[in-house]
Amino acid sequence: MKESLNAVIDSLSDGLLVTDGLGNIILYNQKAEALLGIKGKDALGHQVQEHIKNEEMVRLIRKTLSMNVPYHTEEICLIDFDSTRLRIHVNPVRDGTGLLIGSVTLLHDVAQISAIDKVRSNFLSMVSHQLKSPLSSTLLQTSILIDGIAGALNEKQRDLLQKIKAKTKGMTNLVNDILDVCYIEEGGYLTQIEPVYLPEILERSVDVMQPQIQDKNISLRISIEDSLPLINGNKSSMEAMFINLISNAIKYTPSGGQIAMEVLKKGQDILIKVSDTGIGIESKDIPHIYDKFYRVRSEMTKNISGTGLGLSIVKGAVEVHHGSIYVESEVGKGTTFTVLLPVG
Repeated sequence: MKESLNAVIDSLSDGLLVTDGLGNIILYNQKAEALLGIKGKDALGHQVQEHIKNEEMVRLIRKTLSMNVPYHTEEICLIDFDSTRLRIHVNPVRDGTGLLIGSVTLLHDVAQISAIDKVRSNFLSMVSHQLKSPLSSTLLQTSILIDGIAGALNEKQRDLLQKIKAKTKGMTNLVNDILDVCYIEEGGYLTQIEPVYLPEILERSVDVMQPQIQDKNISLRISIEDSLPLINGNKSSMEAMFINLISNAIKYTPSGGQIAMEVLKKGQDILIKVSDTGIGIESKDIPHIYDKFYRVRSEMTKNISGTGLGLSIVKGAVEVHHGSIYVESEVGKGTTFTVLLPVG
């Protein structure tokens, strides 16, 4: 039976690495050997850092093993490992009582996929830049017409122009989101790192979202710990992260609902928590919510507009800062996103 199980594991096209709760390697397959440069079974029983020389991968495993909270958690990170580019998934392993007993890491070679994604990203960026100017111009001119500056309108004309404005605004939001995703993927934010005070950026982000909050009569509660330290980060990407987390909560929370935001220091990280009393996310959708253009399709979401890029932008901004993001959700009761960003 054991030999059959080993044969199945070794037949996987992705690398598989398993540790116990202390970070000792207890299992890995042949693909992991090849990708990580491990010789034979020498690594069994040893600490991950003794045989895995990539600091980022070790950090991801260590962080997963240190999380003593029952989050539905998945960490995804692209790592350049020697001449290979790997997509790393690190997940905790818990026993029947919920006790953390180890971790499972999947390694997928994405060198070829990354090349295709780069071509696609460049194409999307080029098209989006070409669309941004005419869309902005159309939006401005439509607003001028609606305001009656170019002459009086009858009710039917005004109604048609309002619909044109709404559609144009939706396309403009899509273009801006695509450009944000492309900028993150190209590493643009990495060139503009400086000391950042997160409460200041949160306050600015909330101000931007106030009209949507008021439109739905949503109660927003914010709790910020005093004397939070600065983090080394990019202001624009942090603002995009906050705005998209708040926007997501607003969209999926019915009128009169509640959103709670919390920012505090936890160990060596800044913890950001955004909770809502919205419709929640089904467990089958949770693994896909950070995928580009992914939209949850259900009777409850059919009238909710969006680009399907918001959480992808959030995930990208978090990963740029070597952080992690977790989600807890219950259908009909709400969703909580928790972000951890390292200090320093």
